[in-house]
Amino acid sequence: MAETKRVGDVMMSNFTKVDGVMKVSDALNMMRGKNINAVLVEPRDDTDVYGIMTLKDIARKVIANRRKLHEAHVYEIMSKPVLSVNFDMPIPFAARFLTNFNVSYAMVIENNVVTGIVSLNGIVGMWED
Repeated sequence: MAETKRVGDVMMSNFTKVDGVMKVSDALNMMRGKNINAVLVEPRDDTDVYGIMTLKDIARKVIANRRKLHEAHVYEIMSKPVLSVNFDMPIPFAARFLTNFNVSYAMVIENNVVTGIVSLNGIVGMWED
């Protein structure tokens, strides 16, 4: 029987963290330049948690509402808190976890440190029977 792939095998380790006060226009330009679809939003302090902003958030909460990208801040449209999964979680469980919560992304945690982002697209793209 083939070894089950783990989240760490399919995660994106080239993730980016941004400050929530960043303008959406600046974040989008950075995302385009790095060819990424989501960014983690840093906690404000030790009592706060991570957020996430995706291209879908920009489309739904800024463009669809005819807001200006340079007038909106990341913190206004991000989702928070971000779900997290363990680096060693088997892929089928990660896929079920994300779909149960109807989200496309989760932070990957290894030894209490954020080491990546896993996405449903990444899971499906790397899946082999």
